[in-house]
Amino acid sequence: MRELKVTVDIRQDNEWFVVVCEEYHLSAKGITIEDSLTELQRKLYEYLEDEQLSVNVSVIFVIKMPI
Repeated sequence: MRELKVTVDIRQDNEWFVVVCEEYHLSAKGITIEDSLTELQRKLYEYLEDEQLSVNVSVIFVIKMPI
């Protein structure tokens, strides 16, 4: 299984957590950080399927967020 590392920026926008993946121009939001990352992972797998790149890929998030 291949590993795909993607950099993710996490920001809080009022009650939402917004995650942005610059490498694939994808973003997602959720009430919790976990919800937003789960949604981003779903979108990333959909993108990879469309590009026929999803064969045996494990996504690893490298997270950047302000303190």
